[in-house]
Amino acid sequence: MSIRSKIGITIILSLSIVLLIGWSSAASQGQKPTWKGKIVTENSIKVVKNPADPFFGELIFQLEEDLSIGGNENDDNYYFPTGITGLNVDEDGNIYVSDIGNSRVQQYDKTGKFIRTFGRKGQGPGEFRFPSQIQFDIEGNICVFDSRFIQIFARNGISKNKIPMKTVPNYGFLTAKGTIFGTVQIGFESGGPKEAVIKLDREGGSPQTIADFSAEHKASHNSIVWHSYSSRVIISPVDTAFFCYGLSTNYRIFLADEEGKTILIIEKEEKPLPISSKEKDSVKKGPLAGEWRSGKANLREELVFPDHRPYFSRILADNAGRIYVVRLKSILVQTPDTMIDVFSRDGHYLYHAKIFFVPNKIKSGSAYEIRENKETGDFKIIRYKVKNWEQIKDGI
Repeated sequence: MSIRSKIGITIILSLSIVLLIGWSSAASQGQKPTWKGKIVTENSIKVVKNPADPFFGELIFQLEEDLSIGGNENDDNYYFPTGITGLNVDEDGNIYVSDIGNSRVQQYDKTGKFIRTFGRKGQGPGEFRFPSQIQFDIEGNICVFDSRFIQIFARNGISKNKIPMKTVPNYGFLTAKGTIFGTVQIGFESGGPKEAVIKLDREGGSPQTIADFSAEHKASHNSIVWHSYSSRVIISPVDTAFFCYGLSTNYRIFLADEEGKTILIIEKEEKPLPISSKEKDSVKKGPLAGEWRSGKANLREELVFPDHRPYFSRILADNAGRIYVVRLKSILVQTPDTMIDVFSRDGHYLYHAKIFFVPNKIKSGSAYEIRENKETGDFKIIRYKVKNWEQIKDGI
């Protein structure tokens, strides 16, 4: 074989290798990433054990403020002087706000135009003491939690029913069937106090414990004192048929159906963060709340801290089935940035996200903030358009 032929063969082989390497690289880049968690079964329940890193990496919400409601002290219908305790949005984009200072619920259309007021201060049918969570039942009625009652209104604002609750949850909601779920504190018992998820029937009675959790408070403590780092059971509706809950110091989220049966457990590999002495000192100077067992008057003396900082402070769900676990940040952090872990409906850890406020509602391409004016003390509802909503994955 001539030298020229050998050179030609060498060039062809070299080009073939280069092309093969290029093809392999392109194929590799086009391959779908592999989920590195695992799925196991515990007591016939599917448990999704997620790795520390999200499947799709970081999510950056592209936000544009497109609506502000409130802040107008010259118009009573657009002014929330003392606080907003509930916010929800129906399928038409109408916005409902629990105005606790005026003991009423305000309704606005999707452009922010005032439509009507539900209720007024009082204790009769259709009247409020402390309106809080707002929900919609399967018929489209507006359901408002109010102290020991649930007030039911028709869409036109007419009062339809007032359901007394035999056991009053700290936070509650209704399923499509009218069943009530919520969390309660189970006093001081042998072994220490617990916080429980309970179920009430549609008449507000027949309480049934779905799950209970023991945290840092023990039977030997004189009272329960809650602060920003206390372990709490967080509960949230996913839709009208499912809800989720979990203890904030244990990264384990339970997804349950409208009967209260657990159908899925979501876990995430997480490193506990210790609570520093500076954080504890700051907590002791901050606002506290207590449930008394003894006559002691000094709440500060009864402070108890968990072994590590709680992982989350809130759970939300959007209408695409995604679950947003809002992370609890250090009390020493002064920036408004909030970290969120985003999961699919089937339990996969999709994104780690950062947003510059604590979202109160995420739905249909919008995120909602309840914002306090630190100077005047009044509140506003701010709506942001999520411009990259359609690009956010809802599964792997």
